[in-house]
Amino acid sequence: MFKFKLTVTSIALIGSTFFGATPVAASEELYERFVTHTKNVEIPLVRKPPFMKYYKDPAFGSKVIRITNSKMDEVRKPSYSTVQAWNADESLLMIWVRGEEQKGHQLLDGHTYEFVRNLDFVPSDLEDVFWSHSNPDEMFYISKHKRDLGEFKRYNVSTDTSTTVKDFSQWCGKSVPTPGGGVQMPAYDDDLYAYRCGPRKGKKLMFTYRISTDTVTVAPIGKGTPWSEWKAPVPTPSGKSLWYQGTSLGLDLKTVNVTLDMYKDSEHQNMGLTHDGQDAIFTLGFDPSPDGCNGDPENGVGHLIEHNLTTGVCRNVISREDGYPYTTSATHVSAQAHQKPGWIAMSSVGSNHKKWLKNGKKAPALSSEIYLVNTDPDNETLYRLAHHRSTGKLGKNGDYNHYFGEPHVTISPSGTRLIFGSDWYDSGSVDSYVIELPDYKRPQ
Repeated sequence: MFKFKLTVTSIALIGSTFFGATPVAASEELYERFVTHTKNVEIPLVRKPPFMKYYKDPAFGSKVIRITNSKMDEVRKPSYSTVQAWNADESLLMIWVRGEEQKGHQLLDGHTYEFVRNLDFVPSDLEDVFWSHSNPDEMFYISKHKRDLGEFKRYNVSTDTSTTVKDFSQWCGKSVPTPGGGVQMPAYDDDLYAYRCGPRKGKKLMFTYRISTDTVTVAPIGKGTPWSEWKAPVPTPSGKSLWYQGTSLGLDLKTVNVTLDMYKDSEHQNMGLTHDGQDAIFTLGFDPSPDGCNGDPENGVGHLIEHNLTTGVCRNVISREDGYPYTTSATHVSAQAHQKPGWIAMSSVGSNHKKWLKNGKKAPALSSEIYLVNTDPDNETLYRLAHHRSTGKLGKNGDYNHYFGEPHVTISPSGTRLIFGSDWYDSGSVDSYVIELPDYKRPQ
C-alpha cells in the first residue's frame, strides 16, 4: 500500500558522471502538502488560464503556468512522454508545433519559457529528436530531409548547425531508419542508439550504432525471424542491453537475456531506472500478466507496472489493491527524470471523460489528472498534482488531429518540473503547461 509520507530518497547509482549530472532527491517537507489520497474528486470548472501567468490548481494545489499561446487550429505541446523535453541542464525546452507558420520542433528558454527559435531540420518522426543526457548544447536525430535523407545527425544548439555522424545507406538503402515504436531513446551515455529500416529489396532489419567505436550491429526482423518488423530495439539506460518486444535483448541482437512477464508489449510505456539505479520498463497493465506478476494480487493489472530488465521481476506499483480504479484509458508514462531515478510522471484521460469535465460531480480518481509517483518500495507514494482538462481524442473543435490533445506529460531530467499539453475543454487549439514542483528553483 502507498505510504502518504516521504522520507529523503537515498539514491544508489552507478555514479553521477555516468548521467552527466548529480542525482537529486526530494524532501519530505517539500512534498507533504500534495494530495495523496485515492478519493474521487470533482474537476472544478476553470477558464483557460492567461498566457504566461501562474495559477494554482484548484483541486490539488500545484503551481502551473501556461507557456504557449496557440491560435485556433494550432498545436504546441511536448513531443511525447518518452522523449526528453528539457536539455541536460534544463536551460532549454523543446516542444512540437503544428501551426499556421510552422510545423516542427521549437526551442523555448528552459526557465522563462520564452521563444528562442524554430529548429530547422526534419527528423524521421516528431519523436525522433534526442537531447544529450550530459551536454546541454547537443541533440541527435535521423534526417528525413531529401538533402541528407536517412543520415544520423548531431545538432549543435549554440551554432544552430547539424553535422552528419553516420550514413546508414549501405544497410538501409534509401529507407529512413526509425527508432523504438513508443519507447524510443538512446542510452544515458549518449553513445548507443538503435533503429530499424527496410531496404529496397524488402528485407527488414534492426541495428544498433555506437558512436565511440563507429560500430553498426545488424540483424534481420520480420518474416522468418521471431521479431515483428514494426518495432526497433531500444537501448536500456545503462547501455548494457536492449528493450525489444517484451524482452531484454543482448547487444549482439541474438541473445534473449530475459523475457518479461507482461500480457503484451504494446501498452504505453517508458524506459528508465528503478529507485536504486537498475534498468526497467515502466508500463500499464490492462490485462493479467501470463505468470501473475510475481504473486501480485491484481496479477499485473494496474496503472503502473515496473519490469526489471536485469532480473525480470514484475512489480505492480499503482493498482486497485492500492485503492485506485481499474487502469484508466489514455494513460501515458514518463520516466525521463534520469537525475531522480524511480520518479515517474503520468497523465490519464479516462473513458467518457468529457462528462466529468463540466457536470460538477466527482470524477473517478486519476481521470483527467497529472500525477507523480515515487516507486521506491519503501516509500511508494502517488502525488495527484493537477487536472489537465483536455478532451483529447474526443475533441471536436479545431482543424488538427485530436490525438495531439492528449496530455503526454513529460518529466524534466531533475524531476522538478512536468510539461503537458491540453486542449482545455476542447477549445480548438492545444497549448503546453508546466507544473513547477516545490524543489524547482529558477536561476536568478
